[in-house]
Amino acid sequence: MMKTLMQKETVDPAWKPLYRVGGYAPWVMIGLILIQILVMFSGEPYPVSIEDWFSLFQRRLVLGLLYINVLDIFTISLLGVVLLALCVALRKGNESATAIAAFLAVLGTAVFVTPRADILAASLSLTREYAAAMDSVKPEILNAGRGVFAMGLPTLQTTGFLFIAAAVVILSALMLRSGAFGKAAAITGVLAGILAITDYFLAVFAPAPANALLMIGILAWTAWWILIGLKLLRLGGIGA
Repeated sequence: MMKTLMQKETVDPAWKPLYRVGGYAPWVMIGLILIQILVMFSGEPYPVSIEDWFSLFQRRLVLGLLYINVLDIFTISLLGVVLLALCVALRKGNESATAIAAFLAVLGTAVFVTPRADILAASLSLTREYAAAMDSVKPEILNAGRGVFAMGLPTLQTTGFLFIAAAVVILSALMLRSGAFGKAAAITGVLAGILAITDYFLAVFAPAPANALLMIGILAWTAWWILIGLKLLRLGGIGA
């Protein structure tokens, strides 16, 4: 009854396009992740040195982009849209909490995506310079490349995803309290968020357990994406 009431109160036709985009987004995200997994079976050795990265970009640009996890830019951006759709769906009666969650979602998306985009742009630029440079200049470009990769390639253990996880915990707690979106989605969201936050801090002190926890967290996040995607599609008038 509570879920039905929430849907009747919040499904404003003006927001249905956002719900639909948010509902379809998880399936695109899962597809992008599967592509990243399949790339690992390409047979091309994963680059170890800066020279290896430059060589891969020159020989197989698309594969190099996939190895540098360029698809994460789109995956996390889509996740940000999903979270904004949830904030709109849950906003009535929870204005302060959803505003905080929206801020964390936008902040987390920006913090996660920006370093990845910077590394990508700098890597491609340095690759072109390295290919055209004289031998005497190449060591300087290699040092610059090492500096770029020293920024680190974002993973689910980065600060950006920490903010996103906090937003998910807030929104899932609102779902659990109100009955909106169902208990399964709410509990899975709380679990996924807490696992991500725990993993973030655990990675500093115990990397090995953190990596194991990361894999469990990925499964929880995938399940949450599916559950939330289905609910948002219904709010958007798809399969209702």
